Amino acid sequence: MHAVTPARDLLGEGPWWDPDAGALTWVDIVGHAVRTWRPSEEVRSRSLPDDVSLALPCADGRRVVAQVDRLFLDDGERLEPLCEIDPDNPHTRLNDGVCDAQGRLWVGTWSTRGEPEAGLHVVTPDGAVRPVLTGAVAANGVGFSPDGGVLYATDTGHARIDRLRLVGEDLVPDGTLMAAGDGEGRPDGLTVDAEGCVWTALWGGGTLRRYAPDGTLLDEVVTPVTYPTSVALGGPALRTLLVTTSAHHLEDRAAEPWAGAVLAHEVDVPGLPVRRFG
Repeated sequence: MHAVTPARDLLGEGPWWDPDAGALTWVDIVGHAVRTWRPSEEVRSRSLPDDVSLALPCADGRRVVAQVDRLFLDDGERLEPLCEIDPDNPHTRLNDGVCDAQGRLWVGTWSTRGEPEAGLHVVTPDGAVRPVLTGAVAANGVGFSPDGGVLYATDTGHARIDRLRLVGEDLVPDGTLMAAGDGEGRPDGLTVDAEGCVWTALWGGGTLRRYAPDGTLLDEVVTPVTYPTSVALGGPALRTLLVTTSAHHLEDRAAEPWAGAVLAHEVDVPGLPVRRFG
């Protein structure tokens, strides 16, 4: 494992690989920035006015950006308001998300007071919002099986990843993919590979884990940081596991010089192409 970017992020999150551009995009949530990196080039940053929890690609070339409790469409110069999420609850904030094959965004929220009042919402390109999952403390990493029939939804607050089946427009619970034990950290961001297995970053545990669809632990990678936050599969063959990290919660940043960097680790099974909003 090695670092591919300088250790500059306070709270890196939400990585995704653009195979057309050969670039990784992610956010620094509390650094109020969207960052892009290409191998052999310096990191480029776009500053935003507030916390930013995701910046995913749109079909028209823009990005859909989440800030606090609102979604925007970003063309690189201007933020166009799209919609507000959970406007009646002042204690929830937007978190991680993913797009499906229909071009919809599935985005989670987290509770600022640690209560089970957050959840998962589906947003269509016209800005219509529909809640689909409730009772989470911190709805976080989310991803789909290769055929789109299974949704994996992380609740970092409850330290587990749930498996849900899509039946029409409804989510039907289908057990727990994994539940972290004491001292293992808490699942944060995730990605699904071409075999349908789930890679997740263990916040506070310093590891990355790969689970089979039935919940069998297949692999564990130890990182040089305490707080890996999320993962994406990228590179020319989509076989490079790219890991965002956090330095925000460290008392002694000098003790973890790679905290705040994007890390890379080669794997055998490739990832899936990113899906776009719209």
